[in-house]
Amino acid sequence: MKIKSLSLALAICFLAASTANAQFGGGHGGRGGGGQAPSGPPSGGGGPPPGKVVPPDQVDIIGVVQSIDTATDRITIHYQPVDALDWQAGTTPFVVAKSSLLKGITVGEKVRFRLESQQIYVLQPFAATQGAGPPPTIGPH
Repeated sequence: MKIKSLSLALAICFLAASTANAQFGGGHGGRGGGGQAPSGPPSGGGGPPPGKVVPPDQVDIIGVVQSIDTATDRITIHYQPVDALDWQAGTTPFVVAKSSLLKGITVGEKVRFRLESQQIYVLQPFAATQGAGPPPTIGPH
């Protein structure tokens, strides 16, 4: 009887551990509020076709500014899904590469931005008439 109870207890522990791993991380990167840009492939799919890998620093991300903190050079953006990076929509505080990128940007404004090393290096107001090509360089590049 003791062996059955011990086996049952171990099975419950393993089940609880695997459920917690699936809910809290499990290798799928952050999804907002965490202070870092999302990383790793989130669940879901919808990325670029096989063989067509797009470098992250060449992907335009569109979102709406939720808050700006000039003291820490952070901007929180609620962004749309990014198929090329396999990201679902989310809200994340991003660090900007240069504080001057925050000048003229306002809370509630729709913006287009690009990331390099999990920092925004291009940030500009969104213009619906802009093509899919690269935005003008507004940063250290």
